[in-house]
Amino acid sequence: MHLKKKLILFVAMAFLPMAFSFAQSQMDRLVENIEAYHQTYPFEKVYLHTDKPHYFLNDTIWIKAYGLMDVGQENPVKTPSVPLYVELLQNRALPYVSRIIIKLEDGLGQGDIVLPRGLSPGVYTLRAYTEWMLNFGAEVFFEKNLWVGEFGDGWTFADKQPELNLSFFPEGGYLVRGLASKIGFKATDAMGKGTDVEGLILNSKQDTILRFESAHMGMGRMEFTPQAGETYEVWARSSQVPWKRFNIASIQDEGVVMKIDPLWQEDKTKIQISHNYRFPPQELHLLVQSKGKVVARKMFDTNQKFHEWVIDQDDYLPGVYTFTLMDEETRLLAERLVYFLPFAQGTAAFRTEKSSYSPKEQVRMDIEVVDEFGSPIVGNFSVAVTDAYQVMHLDHTEDIASYLNLVSELRGQIESPGYYFNEENDNAAAYLDNLMLTQGWRRFNWENLAKMADEPKYLPEAGLTLRGRVFRTNDRPVDEVHQLTMLVKHFYGGPIVYEGETDSLGNFSFVGMDYQDTVGIFLQAHVERERRSGRKRDVKRNDLEIFKKEIPEPRMASIIGLPSGDQYRDFDDYIVSVKEARDIEEQFRLGRELELGEVTVRGRRSQLIPDNRAIQYSNNPELSMVVTEELYSFQNIYQLIRGRFPGVNVVGNVFDFVNPPAILMRGGQITGGGLQGARIFIDGMPVDPLWAMNLPVPEIERIDILRSLSRSSVFGADGAGGVVNILTKGGNPNRDWSEVDILGNATIVSQGYSPIREFYTPPAVPEINAPFALDFRSTIYWQPMVQTDPRGKAFIEFRLTEGSPDVRVSLEGLSVKGEAVKAHYTFKVSD
Repeated sequence: MHLKKKLILFVAMAFLPMAFSFAQSQMDRLVENIEAYHQTYPFEKVYLHTDKPHYFLNDTIWIKAYGLMDVGQENPVKTPSVPLYVELLQNRALPYVSRIIIKLEDGLGQGDIVLPRGLSPGVYTLRAYTEWMLNFGAEVFFEKNLWVGEFGDGWTFADKQPELNLSFFPEGGYLVRGLASKIGFKATDAMGKGTDVEGLILNSKQDTILRFESAHMGMGRMEFTPQAGETYEVWARSSQVPWKRFNIASIQDEGVVMKIDPLWQEDKTKIQISHNYRFPPQELHLLVQSKGKVVARKMFDTNQKFHEWVIDQDDYLPGVYTFTLMDEETRLLAERLVYFLPFAQGTAAFRTEKSSYSPKEQVRMDIEVVDEFGSPIVGNFSVAVTDAYQVMHLDHTEDIASYLNLVSELRGQIESPGYYFNEENDNAAAYLDNLMLTQGWRRFNWENLAKMADEPKYLPEAGLTLRGRVFRTNDRPVDEVHQLTMLVKHFYGGPIVYEGETDSLGNFSFVGMDYQDTVGIFLQAHVERERRSGRKRDVKRNDLEIFKKEIPEPRMASIIGLPSGDQYRDFDDYIVSVKEARDIEEQFRLGRELELGEVTVRGRRSQLIPDNRAIQYSNNPELSMVVTEELYSFQNIYQLIRGRFPGVNVVGNVFDFVNPPAILMRGGQITGGGLQGARIFIDGMPVDPLWAMNLPVPEIERIDILRSLSRSSVFGADGAGGVVNILTKGGNPNRDWSEVDILGNATIVSQGYSPIREFYTPPAVPEINAPFALDFRSTIYWQPMVQTDPRGKAFIEFRLTEGSPDVRVSLEGLSVKGEAVKAHYTFKVSD
């Protein structure tokens, strides 16, 4: 963590709403405050496993979502958040290209995004976040760059002028004259990617006192001891940029230096602390934090200028640790990030029944998931099987293990994060420590403790949420509680009714709702008023507003994580075959579409559209009632009809949604096991009584009644007990939509959870009348829910395509303890 010049940070206690005994030291209070912060603001992570790292035009992105939350325990827990908002952005800008809401259950969810037709090739960003993550800003959102384009075309990015950026990061934060320090450095090009660099450090006499060069991804380290009275400058160059002058980090005359060597000995870390204070603080305190908890503390006597402490990494869990050095007044003196045990992770073994396969053949694959000790792992995983000739899988790209354990803990984007977790890379551990030296920590900032003065603004959502307010027509707040009734109507399902009330200022929230796809929502607000007769009536005299869901602004665009150009394999014949199959499929699809030329229609409606909702009785009912505004306070159609028509009786509880009441005509009686009576119609169509009961009264235009048998017989057997035809405003073909707005009412179209679709695999033998038989799918199989048994075993079955000379199987997922696991396997298919 790079600390700015002359910054002396006091971790203030005054703003913290906590009471402590006088006997507690400030360091004890600080530790308690840190852990209290992480309990109040636990850190949430989400990860999306997609079937491919890049996509073709008109493709589908298949998604498995994983969510975890660190609550200060040994292992993370499944996130309590349920809605996960997933957006596809172009150039990281709004409006989004597509958006879905994935329902997380026990931290797991699935969905898919169908790429819109007409999408232009380019870099797109898939991002995911929950409501709770808004407390921490967009930098904690999950983001993944995807290339979308035609198969085989590759991609290029706009050329920029060669550029060299070089930054220096003294270990712990400062350089101190006379004390040996370790300096991490990172060089990047115009695209923000790491670039190899070599350089010199010159003193005031222009003598070269140190040479350095990068080791990996433009990062490296060097040992440097600044001398009293000296000034320094740096000159560096890359393969594209000639020698260029840079400033080295600021140098203090007095201070403390903390050096940490996590590779000192196998699984042992050495910490060295030295200072040159003339008037040192009384004590130095070293705090070690990880996963929202202070896991170790040590105090050092400043009468000694040098201290050394060796810790055993086997006593700690794998992951990122922050070492923070403070004095007894909690002044921040140095800070350093370290990663312990990067190779302690699970993996999977894949076994097939045969050693080789032919195109279109059925494959059964057994999977065994084990930890680093070979013990079985029980967990939930997602598996993608892809054509390795069509889909580029670059080495060391981001996966669930590198993201949850590393990328999500650090600020900024990391190139090839998987490299640091591959034990086969000889220098992986050393290069990972270079990354820790140069990448800022985002999990916790000391200024975050100020948040403890307030409750979190956003809370984990247990379901879909709708918020709004009731206000006066002059936009002033109301001063009393309003009753709320909300109808959620799916376009192809039955309605759902919710009831609630506002607070005294008219604010309201409906939380924990559960519905799929796009729905229409009708919301009504009213207050009860007592008439002189003692009867109560509902009054709607205020406006109602439903708030739109907050869509966070995207961060700046970045292409880190994407290759710089076409990296397809050299297989021209196969590319031609696949392209021909894709062209045939596209021609067939276009052949089913008819493109019309532009037509301009001018004119006006000269007469009303015939209203056929009452055509059976020639729009001439025996009894009828227009529903006016003073009747809107009635809760449903049965309460509204009761006592308003002669010879028409409503029998039963008008508020009983389990056993709805019946409408009796001509002196009818109740017989049989349930309530029977007049047949209910809405806009001329027969409906279930419960459906009619859920219809909001303000949406009713008129009620027609056919009471006599001679009139109701036009409906046949349905009219034997009489007919009630409810004519709605929405069903009127001549409705004046300018009069839709009504005080106390609001309507919106809302997005629900994404419906879960099953990945489709064509049959082995196409049907005779199948319009398209060639199968060159890039994603051969996608299974988002693979559960291992107590032995860590599971199996999948899938059918190969007509192509796929190389097949890649990618597995990602979580154990029941929240440990990330990733593995892949490749096998060949022969003709």
